[in-house]
Amino acid sequence: MVEKVIKTTVILLIVLLMATGIVAAEEQEEVKIDKLMEEILNSSEDILSSKANVTSATQLLAALPEPAEKIKIAVYSITDKTGQRKDNINSSVVTQGATDMMITALLRSRQFIVLDRVNFSNFINEQNLQAQDRFVSGEGPKIGKMSGPDYIMSGAITEYQVDKDTGGIGLKIAGKGGSKKIARASCAVDLRLTDTTTGEVVWSKSLKKEITGERVGLQIFSFMGDNIVEFESGKGMQEVINLVVRTLLEESVYMLYESNLF
Repeated sequence: MVEKVIKTTVILLIVLLMATGIVAAEEQEEVKIDKLMEEILNSSEDILSSKANVTSATQLLAALPEPAEKIKIAVYSITDKTGQRKDNINSSVVTQGATDMMITALLRSRQFIVLDRVNFSNFINEQNLQAQDRFVSGEGPKIGKMSGPDYIMSGAITEYQVDKDTGGIGLKIAGKGGSKKIARASCAVDLRLTDTTTGEVVWSKSLKKEITGERVGLQIFSFMGDNIVEFESGKGMQEVINLVVRTLLEESVYMLYESNLF
């Protein structure tokens, strides 16, 4: 009987020691994983490959003082009305993301509460699901709690043009002059702010910007340093003009602030 008890005790001790060893090993493994995860997070700057998509006007928006009370603005579509198309693939030359750029610009200014009306159908779908009692009790949106805008922001990209010229390089060697090929791309936006109570357009702005690039190869022009745009028959084949559009929209938000409308 004593021997049986001793054997049982030994077996229990062995099992306990094995279990303790397994737990200790698991704890060590968890510590290693936690340490590895911490090292990865601490190296985020080296791992991330993206960079902020900013323009020269972004700093103006970032420098604005944040108000205690913010005006509510609903952003509707800012459409491309230039009609410019790429012949070879029949797609738009000018960005179709101007509305998203405007929302980003307004938020960067920290002056406004921005209401998205472009993806409004998605929002309404969630509201309808709640109204149909499709969600777990206590979850989902609250019906009748939508924020109402004070103003509506809308507008369009109204101009896009590319011109190529030959200009003198201002350099002569042994009596021989030269010339260089340059391209000018211009874009314009027209924007307006409408009072949601009266329907009155209380602010509007038309802005235009031009960039110039020098030829770096056959039909290839370099714009603003690293940005390359290829032109064929006077039409843009890539979308460096999008940078111009973003700049125009950010500058328009700054001008809206400067208008002292609010």
